[in-house]
Amino acid sequence: MVRKTIDMSRLDKLKIDGEVANYLVQWDNTLLLTAYDQNRTFVLTVDGEQLLIRDRLKDILSRFAQANLIYEYEMEVHFAKVGCQTRGYVAGHHRLVPTCGSSNEQVIYYMVHLKEDASELESDKRVEMIMNGRAGDKYHVQIATSERTFRRIVSAADEVANDQLSLFEYWMHRLGKVKKELFERTYFGDYCVYTKLRKLALDLFIRTVLHILNKAHKKVYGEETPAELVKEVKRVINKF
Repeated sequence: MVRKTIDMSRLDKLKIDGEVANYLVQWDNTLLLTAYDQNRTFVLTVDGEQLLIRDRLKDILSRFAQANLIYEYEMEVHFAKVGCQTRGYVAGHHRLVPTCGSSNEQVIYYMVHLKEDASELESDKRVEMIMNGRAGDKYHVQIATSERTFRRIVSAADEVANDQLSLFEYWMHRLGKVKKELFERTYFGDYCVYTKLRKLALDLFIRTVLHILNKAHKKVYGEETPAELVKEVKRVINKF
């Protein structure tokens, strides 16, 4: 079993195992990635390889989102709902999140679901993450961000994941695919739970429709969606 410390503040000093033209970031093959320079991206794989990809971080993230059908508007709606402007890429249990805002040159994207633990370094107040590689390997990754910022972003991604998984359960119930005997609800019956999930589903749907409408309206007309149009959209959505 490998146990290795990687100081991301010394990115230009890290050993590079190889440089490749193409690399598809996936939920289970990558621990983290960050911009190495203007045209190359550093990737730490689950096998512990430290690679340089001859492509910009922005373009790699775009391909990742396309491959996993993670739409920008969807993440904008979800993260706005939980009150976080710093967005990641979330698909239920799978979460790729940034250590800070995407405009920060030192931003690092890492797989939260492959993170075992994280704590503040007493020496310089940075954060050290323990990432789980393949076959039990552990990578202690030190990153330049405050613990408060780190926890806030992870917490927001967790809330988004919880909403997505709740919606999944609701749709399974709605389509008759959930067997009641699989669930034992100690405090709340199915009626209470699914009533709450129904409200969540409707709320997120309305938020999504209005968000898409407003982005398109501002692009075409240069202004926010008129209140009357918003009201009519809500009326149409709620009509049975």
